Amino acid sequence: MTPTTPPPRPPHGVQERRRRRRGALSRMLTAPFPSAAIETRTGTLLRSIGRALAFAAPLLCLAAVALAIGNAWSHRLPMLAPRHRAEALCFALVGPPAFAPPMAIEPGAALMRGRFSPGTPPALAIRAAMRIDDRMVISERTRRVGDFDVATLWLRLPGAARHWLVVGWMEGADLAMCSFRFAGDEDDLTADETAWGERLLARILVPANFRAGTIPAVHLRARRDGTLPTLGPRAGS
Repeated sequence: MTPTTPPPRPPHGVQERRRRRRGALSRMLTAPFPSAAIETRTGTLLRSIGRALAFAAPLLCLAAVALAIGNAWSHRLPMLAPRHRAEALCFALVGPPAFAPPMAIEPGAALMRGRFSPGTPPALAIRAAMRIDDRMVISERTRRVGDFDVATLWLRLPGAARHWLVVGWMEGADLAMCSFRFAGDEDDLTADETAWGERLLARILVPANFRAGTIPAVHLRARRDGTLPTLGPRAGS
């Protein structure tokens, strides 16, 4: 039997030191860094985030658009119904197709209730209501339109807009009037003013607009200042 060699011993006088078992912290600090596993998990996480964003982005866009539309809807101005026939005729000029002359024309509408006797000629009632005399009248005409006698007067009045086209008719004891102020400082009517004045009259003086007991079914978007929009160029309106 072959004798075994005993394990070497430390030199005399040197105490033998035994290795202790490593703890969990030591093993964790000295273990190899799992970079491949982390990269795999990171890629999986990023792909999941990408899929979530691809799904959520259209929804977020739709929500933003809906919010913008709702905000615009809440701030938009209401539609107005005309209070009387004269106002309805002015609304009809603004509505599509809009009456678009090359010069600015400022419309106005009025209904003077109970100021005159039934049967008063409309031209006479207009003169009395506006306190105008013959020197201010450029031309005057009365025609039958639908159920009413309608007077049209071209007037020359002081001010920046010197020429006014006034349309009026009697509804019982009430005088209804539309007025159209043409921008310009010429003393006499220009050819353009005359031509566009006739086009304006042709647009509103139709039998369907002058039926007793009913007014044209038109509406107009309200303005913040409460006025009728200027016809023609919008600059400065």
